[in-house]
Amino acid sequence: MKSPCFVAEAAEIGEIFAQYGLEPHEYALVVAGLRKRPQAWVDFMMKFELGLEKPEPRRAIQSALTISIAYAVGGLVPLSPYMFISVSSRAMVVSVAVTLVALLLFGYVKGSLTGSQPIKSSLQMAIIGAIASAAAYGMAKVVTA
Repeated sequence: MKSPCFVAEAAEIGEIFAQYGLEPHEYALVVAGLRKRPQAWVDFMMKFELGLEKPEPRRAIQSALTISIAYAVGGLVPLSPYMFISVSSRAMVVSVAVTLVALLLFGYVKGSLTGSQPIKSSLQMAIIGAIASAAAYGMAKVVTA
């Protein structure tokens, strides 16, 4: 007896092959073959259902460096006003403004580079960033109270 999970996954594979004009009787043997090879099944679903490729191991260091540098530079954006403004309440207002502008700018660039709507991407990034910042600020206030 086939498990419900297998039936659902097999149907998803059928949808993928149907996009290429194949009929169920044409891809049934492929589905049966994949069922016998669980790793091949996972690899197939990762590539064709989710659009993910296996990462190249040699890129791990480059990716780690890119992420860490971006994280450090990104962290400087909200902190930089505190380096130049001695009154913390004024620095906070400037920090919020600078951070929102940076989020809007980064969101716009992300939207432009990924082919999505730049303005929508910009607003999404700013809203999500504002919510995350407000949550972090609120948690810090609760912990220090």
